[in-house]
Amino acid sequence: MNSIMAHSAIPFAGAQAVNPARAPANIPLQPVASVPRFTIAPMLQPPLPASLPLAATASGNLFLDRNDASLHWYLPQFNLAADVDPNFAFVASQSGQQDGEGHPLNVAQVTLQLVKSRPADVAQFALGNPGAKLQEIPLAGLTAVLSSSYTDQNGQPQQRTFNSTSLQDLGNGSFLLTFGSIIGFSVLGLYQDLRMMGKAVIILSASYQAWVKPGTPLPPSNLRLRLLPLVPLQAVAAGGTTLQPPPRPMPNLLNGAPINNVSPAPAVPVNPGAPQNPPAPPPLVQMQQSWGAALPLGLKYNLDGYQLRYTVSSPTVAGHVILTTADLGDFTQSQTEFAELKALGNLNFKYPSVSRAYFGVLSRTIVLIPQRYAIVRGKTGCAATCLARVDSSAASGSQCLFELSFTLAPDVSRIELARLQQEISRCADFNGYQITFPSFVRDTPPSTLQTAFQTSAQFDAGADPHTFALTVTVRDDGPKTPAVVDANLFILQLIAQTGTDLTGSLNLKLDEGYPNPVLAMVDLNFQHTVGTDELLVELDPAGAVINVTNQSPLDLQFSEYALITGANLAEFPGVINLAAHGTTALPLPANNSGLQFAAAAQLALPNPMSLSAVTQFLNFTTVDVQNTQYLVAIDGSGLDFARVASVSVNITFASLPNAAPRQLQLSGNIRADSTNILIPLVNAMFSLPGTVAISVQWVDSTVNPVLFTLQNEFVAKPILYLLQTDIDSHLAKS
Repeated sequence: MNSIMAHSAIPFAGAQAVNPARAPANIPLQPVASVPRFTIAPMLQPPLPASLPLAATASGNLFLDRNDASLHWYLPQFNLAADVDPNFAFVASQSGQQDGEGHPLNVAQVTLQLVKSRPADVAQFALGNPGAKLQEIPLAGLTAVLSSSYTDQNGQPQQRTFNSTSLQDLGNGSFLLTFGSIIGFSVLGLYQDLRMMGKAVIILSASYQAWVKPGTPLPPSNLRLRLLPLVPLQAVAAGGTTLQPPPRPMPNLLNGAPINNVSPAPAVPVNPGAPQNPPAPPPLVQMQQSWGAALPLGLKYNLDGYQLRYTVSSPTVAGHVILTTADLGDFTQSQTEFAELKALGNLNFKYPSVSRAYFGVLSRTIVLIPQRYAIVRGKTGCAATCLARVDSSAASGSQCLFELSFTLAPDVSRIELARLQQEISRCADFNGYQITFPSFVRDTPPSTLQTAFQTSAQFDAGADPHTFALTVTVRDDGPKTPAVVDANLFILQLIAQTGTDLTGSLNLKLDEGYPNPVLAMVDLNFQHTVGTDELLVELDPAGAVINVTNQSPLDLQFSEYALITGANLAEFPGVINLAAHGTTALPLPANNSGLQFAAAAQLALPNPMSLSAVTQFLNFTTVDVQNTQYLVAIDGSGLDFARVASVSVNITFASLPNAAPRQLQLSGNIRADSTNILIPLVNAMFSLPGTVAISVQWVDSTVNPVLFTLQNEFVAKPILYLLQTDIDSHLAKS
């Protein structure tokens, strides 16, 4: 009894508790059956549903959270990596097998990098709501398909599709995407699409979890992706409480028997006019949602920086860069190994003395095309000569023929070349490549020299590597244009200082298979020369100076110099004049181990540059020719022959005392006159000052004749132009 009373009992309706102390004596006490003991469980808060986005709240890429009003979910965005993608590669290989048409069977793999980021609308939302919590929606089962469009032989549009074989998370939002097992004609088709057609697309697909209303259809996919089946994971009441199955009715036990006579609670009458409770909102279910994105490739991977990333290998050749679609065939046959180098950007902009470059995938060379080829200079002077010899042809009036010979070399700044070498050494794609220059010329189209004062010009390979020999021939062009006149006019172009240089075009050969002309400018002018061995550089650690000696007989002028130690290049701009056989001292840095010296130097030319001064730079020699016929002339087309009746001209030469005076006559009918004189060739080429005595007779015989003299350099001006103002200026004096 005491043990029973020690526990709380649950009263039941219709039962009355009996107090033994108050029971009548004539009523015997009946033992009470053991009543089961019950414990009232505390009321527990039901657990919150999983924190996931609500699909119905989608706004662009943003979603609200199921539980936390301050939390916003967003779908990520994927883009192709910025240029130049370091992970891009189109790698083909040939096993030696052939396809059905006898072509090498190619197998290729394409790798590229994707970058995950916040979409623009999410970034804008975050900027306007700095206190909001943002969380990326995890994507499951991310896969990629590479689609390449083409037109079949019947003119019908078709697609090649390649499933990704690997999608590796590189961290920091980057992914390495690989497409493998690209076989046969698909290799060529995909290569053409990436390099020429620009129709390839990468389609990404994945899924994510969200809360949706049961029966809500998924939004249509604009990519027409296969939708994943809706899989309900857990049913949840709209209020957030997990729906439990209805509780079993609790048994009403007393004396060990069920209590079945419990009256139900009376029904509460419904007042039709009273407001009714709204129906409970439908439950939400957690479902998979499909996600997809399309990334058009266009011609992104045809940019200059990717040109070395397309390779093909055979059993005998590894890593051959694909230059054309022919390389996906039998690239070991005769064809060019060269392509224009564009992976380093605009070379001419960064290195003005370099026009462009070509890389050879077999020789592993980078061939530089200079902005111009110029005359070579060295410690013996300039490699420029003028040879005069006898012209025994019947058409020769002067009996002279001139051959002007020049050695040409690339006029590339040594400082710019050093900087370019450093840039190439930092580029992994050019590991092992060596810089060089062309050594041969092509015959078609022929190299040219743009001047009217030549008879012919011949370009050949030079005696030294990467140099070219130019021979210009000048012979008589009829009796009125002797060779000596054209030779002088040619030399005047050679020494011009007004920017009207004597230029030409050199057609260079890369290899036998390169299909297009490779043209470089030739600039024949002593203002632009290429130094070779004229500088002697000696380090003097004791004096902390660099002694630079000019070993040539010509004055030089530095515009700048550079000191190079390994990867360090220090430039020192400023004009430094260095006389012939002179020495200048430059500061020597304390750290000078392995120091190299480079200078931008040119000839220090006299200004103005005269024909008499050209012999310092142009070596003049004669063979069996001492005298030549030289034409001197006077032109009176600028005279007023309504007043002037005639003009008599006598020309004498102080440097040729034995030469008889040359007499010329002008009138209204003969307004120009000329004569040939036999003079030493050296006078005809470089200096022929003459005194011109002029006598003018007037139509009006009452006017006295005018007598005066003019001085003229007949090498520079073989034709003296007489003007009316020349006569009128002497009229009063007569």
